[in-house]
Amino acid sequence: MRRFLSAILMLSLLVGPIFSEQTETWHFPLEIFDVLDDHRLVIFLRSEDIVASPPWTPGEGAPPLTVAEVIVGIKRQIEQDVRLKGAEIHEFELKPIHGYDKENRWYYLVQLRTQGEHKPKAYYFAVLLSGKVVAAIEEPASIK
Repeated sequence: MRRFLSAILMLSLLVGPIFSEQTETWHFPLEIFDVLDDHRLVIFLRSEDIVASPPWTPGEGAPPLTVAEVIVGIKRQIEQDVRLKGAEIHEFELKPIHGYDKENRWYYLVQLRTQGEHKPKAYYFAVLLSGKVVAAIEEPASIK
């Protein structure tokens, strides 16, 4: 029993600092609520990714990520996800990141559509100006 307790103590001394370092640097993602095509969406973005994305001020030139680059990133996403086979870009908007407006942080909100059995199915993605693509989640309709 004594050896068992000694082993647990040694393990906690070795592993404890590793977990404490990880918990100090890990942060909950920022929830962004937005609307596209009358659909309420939730996007989870890490603060580090937002800050790493270049700022853009409207009226001072083109955004640092062009529409062509957004399309390349979305096509890459389509190739990686079998659910998106045959998906096409239906709509997109350039939007400020709520809570980071003063820092001039923006993203593209993109809607893809695939043809389902009975009706088209929509998928949503946020593309930061750094080119990082993040899935957006459609909020379910309220139960009335």
